[in-house]
Amino acid sequence: SGGSQNKAQPIRNLSAGEIKSAIAGKTFQYTRSDATGFVTYNSDGTFNYQDDTKGSGTGTWSASDGQFCEVFGAGAAQDCGEFKSTGDAFFAAKSRLVEMKV
Repeated sequence: SGGSQNKAQPIRNLSAGEIKSAIAGKTFQYTRSDATGFVTYNSDGTFNYQDDTKGSGTGTWSASDGQFCEVFGAGAAQDCGEFKSTGDAFFAAKSRLVEMKV
C-alpha cells in the first residue's frame, strides 16, 4: 500500500539543456520578493512578462549548468542564481516559477 505521491522528488540543480527544455516556450506564474505575475520564456533567450503591479514588459534570460540569469526589463540589473526543480515548481535565480497548464 502507500501511494507514489509519498516519494518526494529530490531538489536538484538542472543542466543548461534541462533548464532550456523546462522553460522555453512555456508560461509560468512567477513570485519574486517584490513582484508577482506571469512570464513566457521564448527559446531565443527573451521573455515577455505581465506583472501584477508594474504591467507588461520584456526581458532576457540565459542558462548555464545549475545557473540561471535573467534581466527583468530594459535597464534592470541582471539577476543570477541557481535553477532548481522541486517537482511542482522551479526556482530560477530570484523567481519561483509554477507552470501554467493550458
